[in-house]
Amino acid sequence: MQFDPDPLLGPNDPPPFHWVQRHPAQRVLLLNDHAGFRTPEALGDLGLPDYAWRSHVVGDWGMEALGRDLVQRLEGSLIEGVYSRAVLDLNRRPTDWDMAGAVLDGVSVPANCDLAPASYAARIEAIHRPYHDEIEAFIAEMEHPDPLIVHCHSFTDCLMSTPDDPRPWEIGLLHYCEEDRAGAAIDWLRRHTNYTVGDNQPYDLFERMTGSYALHNMHRTLPAITFEIRQDLITTAAEVDHWASLLDAMIKDVFQP
Repeated sequence: MQFDPDPLLGPNDPPPFHWVQRHPAQRVLLLNDHAGFRTPEALGDLGLPDYAWRSHVVGDWGMEALGRDLVQRLEGSLIEGVYSRAVLDLNRRPTDWDMAGAVLDGVSVPANCDLAPASYAARIEAIHRPYHDEIEAFIAEMEHPDPLIVHCHSFTDCLMSTPDDPRPWEIGLLHYCEEDRAGAAIDWLRRHTNYTVGDNQPYDLFERMTGSYALHNMHRTLPAITFEIRQDLITTAAEVDHWASLLDAMIKDVFQP
């Protein structure tokens, strides 16, 4: 059984969340769970090979830039996760088996292999709980009568474990209830673009509930949008600008209070 150093976060490690903008008086809150790629100093590179650090298993490529552009347009608030999803996935619930997966999309994560339950619990207390507690506290502060939560994510054109099974979507919207207004948002994207828009794709919230949606939307009747953009389409400043402009227009049209 493998144990993490105790404490997990040392004096040189940043807090597990970062506010880019924090404006409780504004309507929109963006959650960017997988924006960060840090690891605790004590865990080093997690034993991952170099190629894994260029892959989706460590974070959502393109989301830091896109989230920061989009929040400026929406004049809202944006919180980012700081640590790599390979350390602990903030978009999971503590009971999810792959929250600190020993194998992620076919890639072994040595620092997670045979991880002791005490170390798993310590990662939750050091990284997961502070991030989600901060979000809950902020939502309680929000002053707008109809707040909107935007979950920001990217995905790959295929899984590394199934390279011969390409994903056909450029963007997908995940949804669970009527308040999400997914039908109107998907229809808007299909009318205003030529993209193949995923409807609860590449992931289906009815089959696999994500952590952040479960923790911050399930018990509320708030509108929410969870978008997934293919990461190979957000690699340049021009592409980031394009997607931020598109999402800004869609959100303002579809999610008018």
